Amino acid sequence: MNKLFYLLILLSSFTFAQIKVVDPVKKETIGEIAPMGQLHIKVVKYPDTNEYTFIYSDAKFTKITDLKSFTFKDEDNAFENLYKMIIDGLANPPKESIMLELPDSFIWLDYVKALGTSNVRIGHSVGKSDVIGYSVWLTKKKVDKLFGKNK
Repeated sequence: MNKLFYLLILLSSFTFAQIKVVDPVKKETIGEIAPMGQLHIKVVKYPDTNEYTFIYSDAKFTKITDLKSFTFKDEDNAFENLYKMIIDGLANPPKESIMLELPDSFIWLDYVKALGTSNVRIGHSVGKSDVIGYSVWLTKKKVDKLFGKNK
């Protein structure tokens, strides 16, 4: 009888387990801008889903770190097309922002040219909300680093 009791307890612990081991999600950091260890912006690729995630510290806040992100699938070479669009804009900055629609959010590319150097920042909003986050201003060198072009 004692053996049967222990067997029932052992079996019930296996059938009602609440914790299970999950395989870690594979990811690869493509590029990162983090002066002195302080994250400004980085790009992570998830090879299993063919998605890219941009994680950035909202530059609107100087006293706190507010991390935001947006993700898109690399369909029709979207990642390389975004890189080319940003680089083309740095070479010849448009007067107006370029607005791009993602599946669940919008991003803007704002350009400015000062002292002979072009810079771009990425604005981001979720859905059609008025809440917009901004990356830091990026030079061509930083864009190349972010997109993994100067490894």
